[in-house]
Amino acid sequence: MEQMVTVLNRLSEIEAAAVNVEKQSADEKRRIAKEYEQKTLDFDRELEARTEEKLKEINEKLKAEAEEELLKMRRETEQALEAMKKEYTQNHEKLVDELFHYIIGE
Repeated sequence: MEQMVTVLNRLSEIEAAAVNVEKQSADEKRRIAKEYEQKTLDFDRELEARTEEKLKEINEKLKAEAEEELLKMRRETEQALEAMKKEYTQNHEKLVDELFHYIIGE
C-alpha cells in the first residue's frame, strides 16, 4: 500500500510540474505576443514618420521647382514686353501707317 501512495504522490508531483510548465508556456506565449505587438506598433510609427518626412521633402522640392519655373516665366514675359515696347517705340510711326493703309484698303 505504501508503494501505491508513493506512486500516487509521484504522479501528483509530475502532474503539478506539467501544469506549472503549461502555465509558464502560456505566460511566455502572452509575453512574446505582447512584445511582437509592441514591435509592430513601433515599426508602424517609424515607417509613418519616415514616410511623412519623405513626403515633406518631395513637397518642398516641388514647391521650389514651381517657384523657380514661375520666376523664369515672369522674366521671359518681362523680356517679351520690353521687346514689344522697344519695337513700338522705334517703329510706331511705321506701324500706324501700315495699320492705316490696311484699314483703308491700300
